[in-house]
Amino acid sequence: MSSTYRIFCLSHDPAVEAVPLSDGWNSSAAAEQAAINGVPGHEECDVLILRYSGALVEIGCPNRRQDPHGRRHPHATQWVDAIWLKLLSLAQRAPEGSPQRVLAERAPMPGCWWPERLRRLRVELDVT
Repeated sequence: MSSTYRIFCLSHDPAVEAVPLSDGWNSSAAAEQAAINGVPGHEECDVLILRYSGALVEIGCPNRRQDPHGRRHPHATQWVDAIWLKLLSLAQRAPEGSPQRVLAERAPMPGCWWPERLRRLRVELDVT
């Protein structure tokens, strides 16, 4: 099954598709280039690329000079399995002091996957 790539804007809560009602992109390279160049109406927004192959499979953080929060993303696109991010999101939302929360706080994902970003992806990650 081929993949479809969609760009989501995390400047909204919850995140919204930056190009609604489109067919998305058929290659990661095309979606990455669109995210780096700036999607019309979301040029200065915090965006991620979501890869679907039927269901959500991966989420990529594209190379961006700077997001609206002043965080830099000077890396090649970082792709992470959606299941892993769902588990991390659930652990970050677990009750204070629970083993899951303690582990999420002690061993956070490096780079681009801070709790606020994952919280805004809650609908796509199905952790509402």
